[in-house]
This record gives sequence, C-alpha cells and structure tokens, in this order.
Amino acid sequence: MKSTILTLTKTLGLASLLPLCSSFQLITDYGFIDKEHPVHFDGEYRNIWDAKFRTHGFKDSHVNYADAHAFAYYSHFLTPDNSLTWELGYSFLDFDWNKNPRFKQDDYHFANASVGWVSTSIKDWRWIISAAVSVDAQTLNFGQSGVYYGLMWGRYQLTPSIGMHVGMAGYVGVQNGYLLPILGIDWRASKHWQVNGIFPVLLSVVYLFNDNWSTSLEASSFGRPYRFPIRVHEGVGKWKNGIFEVYSKGVELDLNYKYGNAFTASIGGGWNFGGWILIKDRHSNHGRYYKYNDAPYAQGRLMFTF
Repeated sequence: MKSTILTLTKTLGLASLLPLCSSFQLITDYGFIDKEHPVHFDGEYRNIWDAKFRTHGFKDSHVNYADAHAFAYYSHFLTPDNSLTWELGYSFLDFDWNKNPRFKQDDYHFANASVGWVSTSIKDWRWIISAAVSVDAQTLNFGQSGVYYGLMWGRYQLTPSIGMHVGMAGYVGVQNGYLLPILGIDWRASKHWQVNGIFPVLLSVVYLFNDNWSTSLEASSFGRPYRFPIRVHEGVGKWKNGIFEVYSKGVELDLNYKYGNAFTASIGGGWNFGGWILIKDRHSNHGRYYKYNDAPYAQGRLMFTF
C-alpha cells in the first residue's frame, strides 16, 4: 500500500503543476495533500486580449476577459489513509464588453468554500468526495446567487505507469444545473514524458527536464466550469437580476517550476479559440448567445504548501 500511495502521490503531484481544464479549480485533485504539510495556498491569473464579436449587429465591438482565484486549504488526517481538506477562497471574473446590450457591470467577485474527503484505504484506489458552494461576494445572497457543486472521483493504479480515472462532477443553483462524467487516464510514458487525458479535468502533455523544471502543452477553458450560471449586475430593463454564462476554450504552452512539495510556479500563454456569452432573464428564459472570436492570452500561477 505504501508503494502504491507513493506512486499515486508523485503522479497527482505532477498534475497539480497545471491549471485544470475546469477553471477556478472547482474540480481539484487534492494532489497537494501531505500529512507533514497541512496548509496549502493556490493562486492563478489569466487574461485574454481583445476578442472581436462575430454575432450579427455586434461585429464592431470586442471583449477583454480575465479571471483569477486565490484559495487556501487546510488538511488533516482522520486515519493514515483518510483525510479531510477544508477550503476558503476568492475568485474574480472580468468580462469587459463595451457594447453589452443586456447588462453594464463587467467585474464579478465570488466567495468559495468546500470540504473534501480523500481516501486511499482501498488497494490501488484513490477516492475523492467533495462538496462546495460559490456565492457572489458583493451580495452574499445564497438564495439568489449561490451555486452548489459536488465531486466524486476515483483513480485506479492500473499499472506502475498508468492510472484510470472515473467519476462525476456537477452543480446546481441560479435556476440551472449540470452534471458531467469524469473519465480518462494518466500515463507516465517515460522518465521525461507524462500524458494526461482526463475529461473534463485535465488534457495535457508534459515534458520533465528534471525534478524541478517542466514544460506543458494543455487544453484550457474559461468562464468557470462549463455552463456555470452567474447573476447579472446592473441589468438593463427586463434583464435586471438576469443570468449569464461565459465559455470559451483554448490551448497553452507553460513553463513550470517545482521545489519539492513546498512551492510550484507556472507561467505561459496560448491561444483562445473564441467562445460565447449567453444572457437570459432572471427566470433563466429568453436567452441569446453572443459569440466572439479567437485571441491570445497569458497566465501565471503560484502554489505554496507548509
């Protein structure tokens, strides 16, 4: 069991170098958990430069998009093979659309909290069960803006170099809900190569120069998890207290540095392939998609464990 846990920790520790495909870490692998170092901090910032709209009637407007998060975790072990991790966090979203016809405010702030149970008590398995909530930090109105999400995720050590993943993740709130399966593999192809194909969490190819430095090519998404609902601020007319969703996807190349289990940094950039913002009324009806084109972006991330 000890050798299995060590192999699993190394693999998941590598994965934690990278931003997850579901943004804002609303799905996390808890790869940072360490009995000797219970406190963990995670921060990330991304910015997409001007992207022009391609929806008819708005082709002369553009959007500048940015998101960020800062999370603090505390872990404690109930038994040698079972732990609980508590998280408090802050997230920021900026969707600066100069000709938005349905609402005027562009910056949004969110408070996040979660608890996660991680177990390696079943031979060759690592199971995660977590529950969390995100709420508009400017109103703290859980009934109007609270979104509640859950995760059940298992990883099976199939061979010394391959892990199989299965599970589900979803959320409900702001008159919406969504459920996605988790399915895929991670493969340590050689001393220097790692491949992660875990839908919808992590799609990446990593090259490790040594124990400290690596580079990664990976898929990314923006706008919080897919179809995540957000209450409108400063809605125009019948869009007061409306609901919107933002989504786009891209690919990026990052340079990563890792010092033991204490410090990880990542910096890089890539290309966003374009996306959409869907804006609906307060009852989640009468929605309209506004689509925008591709644009470059940059990102940076820091993690500390004590």
